[in-house]
Amino acid sequence: MPMQKYVISLARTPERLERFRRVNAHVPDILHAPGIDGSTLDLTQAAEQGFVDHHCQFTKGAIGSGMTHVSLWGATAKYGHPSHIFEDDAFLCHNFEEESDRVIRSLPEDWDIILWGNNSDTILHYDLLPGITDCVARFSEEKVRRAIETFRHMDVATLPFRLRQTFGICGYSVSPKGAVELIKRCLPFTSPLVTYPSMGGKVLQASSVDHLMNQHYADLKAYTCMPPLVLTDNVQARSLNLASGASS
Repeated sequence: MPMQKYVISLARTPERLERFRRVNAHVPDILHAPGIDGSTLDLTQAAEQGFVDHHCQFTKGAIGSGMTHVSLWGATAKYGHPSHIFEDDAFLCHNFEEESDRVIRSLPEDWDIILWGNNSDTILHYDLLPGITDCVARFSEEKVRRAIETFRHMDVATLPFRLRQTFGICGYSVSPKGAVELIKRCLPFTSPLVTYPSMGGKVLQASSVDHLMNQHYADLKAYTCMPPLVLTDNVQARSLNLASGASS
């Protein structure tokens, strides 16, 4: 299955793109998708274009990031090919291309999205046995960061599972059908309250596009994989800094 490959990275942080290309040199032909810089974003224009509701509580950085993902969903839908989409703090395992292709071929033809990884400081809620039992996985952000250089040299064998909720979209694939559904469901950006059964019913106000996606995974043909094919050395404090529009 032909796949377009994109990495999202802001023009003002060229060192992040350089690092991404260095640590993922084993995966060729990944196109640079310049991120929409929240620090220069015209929110009035974004609202007029239908990207943002006037009452949205996202930071400008989170709006810019979300709009960049949406633009790549639009390209996926327009050109009719599935896409791999990565953020610039993603580390791909050594056999990412071969294993991700194998997994996608095993999915139903009407699949929408599959996450190859998620933030390691949070939960991953998925169906272990559909209709019988689900599972909540937790991770060690510190251990992931320490071993992430080892990970990119690893060959990983993984399995897909139906996704319920998680945080972070460091690396995923989306089909043209899934791209259309995500655009329809996530625009305009709003700040709804989202309930997380895997966190004891905790209710959080959505503050980024991946929070909005959490409302819809269960109703889409959405998948995750275990173990992951993509890791991120994302640090929560750094993510908050970038989301605010400040330099990291």
